Amino acid sequence: MRINEGILAARVLSNEFGLLWPTVLINSVRRKNVLFDKAIEAGVEPTKYVKRLPVLSALYLELKRLRDSDKAMSMMRSILVPVGANESMEGYRRLKETFSNPMEHLAGYLDYVDEKGAGRFCERIYSRRDDQVCHRVVTKCPFFEFLDAAGTPELTQLFCEVDRVFYKAAFPDLIFHRNGSWENTIAYGKSQCDFVFEQKTAA
Repeated sequence: MRINEGILAARVLSNEFGLLWPTVLINSVRRKNVLFDKAIEAGVEPTKYVKRLPVLSALYLELKRLRDSDKAMSMMRSILVPVGANESMEGYRRLKETFSNPMEHLAGYLDYVDEKGAGRFCERIYSRRDDQVCHRVVTKCPFFEFLDAAGTPELTQLFCEVDRVFYKAAFPDLIFHRNGSWENTIAYGKSQCDFVFEQKTAA
């Protein structure tokens, strides 16, 4: 767990559990290695991104033990979505090139993700990629594979929420959607994740 994740987790847990929050976090940390080993035994590739997920699964399972599932998911959302969006924004800011339009900027960012980010561990195709529409289809998600093997597949839905928050903030001149439904992702039981970006038309 990175420092910013730990600080936010501590704040969320403190609000719910008061002075008992360190115990909740310690119990989660103790369990994370078991979940990691379980996922690796199931055939999940131990990439650097996957190695950060066990503590999230462990924390979620601990929260479900102490609270109901809806409350546990709500607390995880308060931690994971802002942290994930901030990390995506960090990658976005690493692009130093100058782009002539928003769609070209998006293409540069997606190329970066596919080459150096988590995208290189996904299986994906582009069914359309031009100056008006970019449709990226992911058919293998390493986040879902690990979280499913760890027994917490529903947590992947929060990564889908990260996409909604990040792309809206990073590319305000583009419309981002999931091709008809925000649940068109592997996390919601579909065969693929749709990422559709459209150039906004002039009013």
